[in-house]
Amino acid sequence: MKETLASLLKPFADFCFEALNAIPLTGARIIFILVMAALAFWITTFKDENPKNLPEYSGKPSGFLLFHDLRFWAVCILVLQIVLVIVFK
Repeated sequence: MKETLASLLKPFADFCFEALNAIPLTGARIIFILVMAALAFWITTFKDENPKNLPEYSGKPSGFLLFHDLRFWAVCILVLQIVLVIVFK
């Protein structure tokens, strides 16, 4: 049973392997960077995640609240990933 299934799937697996190996590494890096940049842009369109309405944050300056916004940290992580891909080619 296993041998039959493996023999049926082997041509498809070989095709996928050859297709993925045909993509140059620079192209894969560019695609990765574009996907990470698109995710960062998408994250910035989310609603505000600041704890502005909580009483313990009412007197704090607005810059303080930036570091409590989840969107800020998500974009920072995505930018870090992009930088790592660019630096460590």
